[in-house]
Amino acid sequence: MSAADQAGFQRRRHEVVVEVVRRAVAEVDDRLRRFHRSAIAKVRPDEDLLALGTHGESAFGLWYQERKDTPPVDQPAFETLVVLHEALLNHIALLAARAWKDDRVPIEEYDALLEKVTAFHDQARRLTRAFQAAISDIDPLTGTQTRQVMQRDLKREMLRARRSGTPGCLVLADIDRFKRINDTYGHRVGDQVLATVSALLIGNLRPYDSVYRYGGEEFLICLPETGRDEGRRVLERVRESIADAPIIVDGEARALSVTVSFGLAVMNQRHALSGLIEHADQALYAAKRGGRNRVEIWIPSRSSEKDDDA
Repeated sequence: MSAADQAGFQRRRHEVVVEVVRRAVAEVDDRLRRFHRSAIAKVRPDEDLLALGTHGESAFGLWYQERKDTPPVDQPAFETLVVLHEALLNHIALLAARAWKDDRVPIEEYDALLEKVTAFHDQARRLTRAFQAAISDIDPLTGTQTRQVMQRDLKREMLRARRSGTPGCLVLADIDRFKRINDTYGHRVGDQVLATVSALLIGNLRPYDSVYRYGGEEFLICLPETGRDEGRRVLERVRESIADAPIIVDGEARALSVTVSFGLAVMNQRHALSGLIEHADQALYAAKRGGRNRVEIWIPSRSSEKDDDA
């Protein structure tokens, strides 16, 4: 499965989680509405409102039971929501029975119900926000992380490098002559090239390296705890793997000459993130001017003139 396919699968799975949690909230809100209608208007409660232990029979309870041991449901945050859901449904049932039987419900029991409602809604909101953020963090075409995530991660990595004194490398990678590929074969093939190159980047980097979609055909790579020479070795291996790999288009190996140029800058204590990215950008265009399909390292004397047909 390619990086894009994996990203699509993960995205759909997260979207399902968001929808299920929203439906669970709607189900709880409907029970609360019917409880208040019964308690205030003195209308006999529905049988399902009076029943204890209905969590396991609810749509949310059944869904959770089938998936509780598989990602991403197998995490404590979901278990917390389930416990709150079960306790809340039981509390509604007890108060619905008491409100129908007696003239009034003790205020402390009603306050306890409201506390459970608040706790359930808060936990559901936290889960929904977390999975919505996860959905927006992945670029759907390439399976790489987005620029929004990149800013957060790189600031954290630069702080780590400064505190520990160990180097790290920031890299800009650009598909050579990508505009020509789009103009010759069309944007659909261009998208397939992007997906293939991103999969090769992810597959040939180390497990702790990070790849981000920087824009268009450009990617940003973070190589933590990596010096200049090691960074070059890593990138040369990645560069060669991309140059040697066939690009699969429409199920056939079409002979597309696809290469990638890399510009590397080493993190240090003197430069901010924006300056470091600019240094990597200057090194990248030095690689373009040097013939493409190259790895170049930033040095202070380089200019940043750019080639229009990159």
